[in-house]
Amino acid sequence: MTSLSDESRATISENPIGRGLSIFLEHYSEFVSKFPSEPSCEEVARAAIIGSVKGADRLIKKLFPALQALDAAEELPPHHGSSRKSLSLDISDLYRRFPERVSIKAIATLLEHTVAGQINEEFLWSAVYGLVSPVAPLPRSKSISPSSLHPPILHDLHSDWNGIFFKDPLIGLRQQMKDCISETLPPYYAKTLVFVQSSGMGKSRLADTFGTTCPMINFILRIDSVGYPPTDGQVQAFMRQPMPSDLLNKILSSPSRKGGSESAKRARAAIVWNHSLMFAILQASFETFNVWVEGQTCTEMSLEELAHIRHEEMKPFDTNEAVDTRPRKRIDFCDTVVQKASTIATQLAKDQEWRKLFNSEAESNVRWAMERSKHIKELLSVVERLINNLKKFRRTNQSDGNLLIFVFDEAASLFSPIGSSKLDSGRYVALNRMCSLLKDHPLWFFFLSTESKVEKILPADNPIPADEDEDLNYSNMSSARFAPDDDERLRVFSAFVAFPLDIEDRSRMRDPALRKIELAKPMAEFSRPEHIAMFGRRLWYAYSDPQRMYKVARLKLVGGGAKTKYDPWNQNHVFAALSFRLSLDPCLENSLSLPLVRTAVGSFMRVVISIHQPTGNLHTVTPSEPILAKAAMEHLCEGNWPNSVKTLTRGLLQQGLIEKGLKGELFARLVLILAHDSIRRHAAIPGNPDRIDLERMPTFTVEKFLMVLYAEDYHQSISKIDSRILQAKMNFTHFTSTRANLPTGGAITDLCHDLLRRSAAMQLSPNNPAFDQLIPIYFGNDEGPFNPSECGVIVIQAKNRANATTPSCIFREQFVQPSMRQSPRKLVKAPPIYESTEYTSDDLSPTDQTTAKSSKKLPIRQSTEYAFKDMSHPILFLLFDMNTNPGTAAARVQVSCSTDASLPSVWAIHSRGHTDKVFGCLKAMGVGNTTEVFFASVAAEEKGMHDDIARRNVVFDKLERGFRYATIKVDGSGYEEESDNDGGQDVDNDRDIQMKDA
Repeated sequence: MTSLSDESRATISENPIGRGLSIFLEHYSEFVSKFPSEPSCEEVARAAIIGSVKGADRLIKKLFPALQALDAAEELPPHHGSSRKSLSLDISDLYRRFPERVSIKAIATLLEHTVAGQINEEFLWSAVYGLVSPVAPLPRSKSISPSSLHPPILHDLHSDWNGIFFKDPLIGLRQQMKDCISETLPPYYAKTLVFVQSSGMGKSRLADTFGTTCPMINFILRIDSVGYPPTDGQVQAFMRQPMPSDLLNKILSSPSRKGGSESAKRARAAIVWNHSLMFAILQASFETFNVWVEGQTCTEMSLEELAHIRHEEMKPFDTNEAVDTRPRKRIDFCDTVVQKASTIATQLAKDQEWRKLFNSEAESNVRWAMERSKHIKELLSVVERLINNLKKFRRTNQSDGNLLIFVFDEAASLFSPIGSSKLDSGRYVALNRMCSLLKDHPLWFFFLSTESKVEKILPADNPIPADEDEDLNYSNMSSARFAPDDDERLRVFSAFVAFPLDIEDRSRMRDPALRKIELAKPMAEFSRPEHIAMFGRRLWYAYSDPQRMYKVARLKLVGGGAKTKYDPWNQNHVFAALSFRLSLDPCLENSLSLPLVRTAVGSFMRVVISIHQPTGNLHTVTPSEPILAKAAMEHLCEGNWPNSVKTLTRGLLQQGLIEKGLKGELFARLVLILAHDSIRRHAAIPGNPDRIDLERMPTFTVEKFLMVLYAEDYHQSISKIDSRILQAKMNFTHFTSTRANLPTGGAITDLCHDLLRRSAAMQLSPNNPAFDQLIPIYFGNDEGPFNPSECGVIVIQAKNRANATTPSCIFREQFVQPSMRQSPRKLVKAPPIYESTEYTSDDLSPTDQTTAKSSKKLPIRQSTEYAFKDMSHPILFLLFDMNTNPGTAAARVQVSCSTDASLPSVWAIHSRGHTDKVFGCLKAMGVGNTTEVFFASVAAEEKGMHDDIARRNVVFDKLERGFRYATIKVDGSGYEEESDNDGGQDVDNDRDIQMKDA
């Protein structure tokens, strides 16, 4: 007990208890009278903490207010280390968090001194101090120091965890569960669902929310790392433990295996032990959970209410201290399970009849032998007893028959046995096999994994070869999943990947009142941390401190290691950083890209869209996440741009790991992002020019952007552009992409607004008629309420061919230089279809003049498909002729403007070449030489007639009939075809050159 000071003793003497506890003593006598023999104080305390006896916890909670009401409690000081003013407030806090972090022994000691015939008041108050003092934290792994726990971060995560849940994934999960067990589908292997997604997407929260309405057993198996929810270390250690040496020797010397090779004996010992562990953890969990269920009153509550009570008892508590935040009931549950499981596993491993089940190495023989064994029958009887007890509770939701879910969070930890540096799937395979034997009961198993071992966590029909660091044998090979007397494999359910992004933004936009507020939010607020945290994964919105949020984002982007720094020579780091800036995609046709993709999902925040279960291939995307785009920007701007571009070129593009697409488009995105970062370097943190202040990133003008994008020699020409465009505001930090064509009317305005809200530019679809990229701009007051009608655009077309084109040819209307707009000029008569539109000879190359004379196409701005018809503001068009030789310096960058007065003006900047003589940002960011390497390593390859013939075997590559039935030109240089909707792009004489394959 806690020793008392002389002052405290005097206070106790001056404020006697008297009859202050008489009412509690009456409650206590009534409670213990219900038992055949009076329980000890320790038994009552244990029942209150672990919930094994109904009413025990309520009894103890009646003691706290009784103590708090005593005069001495108000006069006595708080416990040592407390920030409160009195012991009474300490007792109040204890009442609020009971039974979390409360010692059974301390409760028992207090009860003993409370219910004693003659109360020793000093002993009683000493026991109270012993109770309110914090319980010492549970032992942790030596590899984790208390300073690494970051209590404020865990506090933020806890607060968000207990907030409102976005229900979309829960609806999707329930629907997928129903679909999986449809009677119209082939037989299945087990009722297991694997949750696969990158970090921060809400896998654990979804499983936890499911457990609020369906009884749940869940274990967090995270290894040696800090996260939320907290790990169940004792369960994880049990499931990963190596076989004791005495049991190993016993199995190796088993008579039934004499004469076999040493490796075969050890493989058999491993499979016996793996299945013993998994059998034991399941049986012990079901038995322990059933004891708790039997302690509840089934006549007074529904199954959903039972689930809620269990969930409340098991959920972590909040704290700002570096302690184990699991409630005492959860800790005791795990301890009990592990204690029982240890006994069961040892008994099984010693049982010769059990070991005989694993003698055959033939496909599915182990599972067939287990199905007929007495051991499995015993396990099934335990499960049936629990299920029958759960059925006693009434159901308020009859839409499904699920009575129990069993969750293994961070299940990939089972691939890392304690004491081994090699991966071993044996325990996970054994656990799945045990689950398959329970598939006829109304319970489901959820396996959650961030790790990228998808080929192991979700076994494929055609198994992928083992990793180099795994020794494959029959102890760790995935089950063949054959049904008895059947050559067909049992079906495995597809992984659940439906975890939505932008949860906070979607929630607000679905609420009419909040939607109105969001859409009126000034553009200047779009860069504030609380705004950009709404986009991407829910993880960001959990943080109350922006600096913590940015710090976590930087760490997540390089794999999550506390001391890991961005390495520009590391392919995974570069792929992650540039993906979140440039919207890169892996080349799915190259099997060498699969490890890159899996690692990107497991450690570098890439998002899974779907998994092809038969092969294990992943369809992934880099989402538009402003937080991660800023984190990537900060990593790259710390002097890492030049080497990152080299790694992109040599390590990713040349190896065929990245979808090349059109080189012009990829290079255009790179140049535009470099220009952006050049601007941001001027917003560096004072005193540290290499670090960008992520919280002070105001909007910037189009003029500032153009001046850093292009070389200084062309700034004077650029300054002649319409001042409305030059003074418009921008805020993009990254590119996102779309597969759809641009919409028209109000939809394009909404698109621009939404892109501005998330600080994004857009890579347009490959078949977009005239443009490759779109950057939204804003003509209004960025400090005032947002006005959608003030939205505007910068559109870009990137060309990568030997012959240059012009804005006039692309738009099929007249463009002139600013100085020539009012002066006479030589005119080229336009075709009749253009009506009043004319060309100047200076604007057209020889090829373009021929096109102008022969074409019958409308100007693209007169087309019904032109996206910007309803925009009243002028448009800025950037034409990048990447692979042309300008001839003279004056011809490298030219500014021109449309002359059609009936339409908003289009201002064009036409650049020729790709060096820092054209793009000033390349020199400013120190990547001038590396971009030359970029072009040299993926040199443009002219496509001849032979390529054209082969390409047309993709019969519907274009939908116009003229494409399918084109005729060869007289000179044999290509095909002649008619197309009504190409918008001036990608016809035979105007095709971008594909990047050369490695």
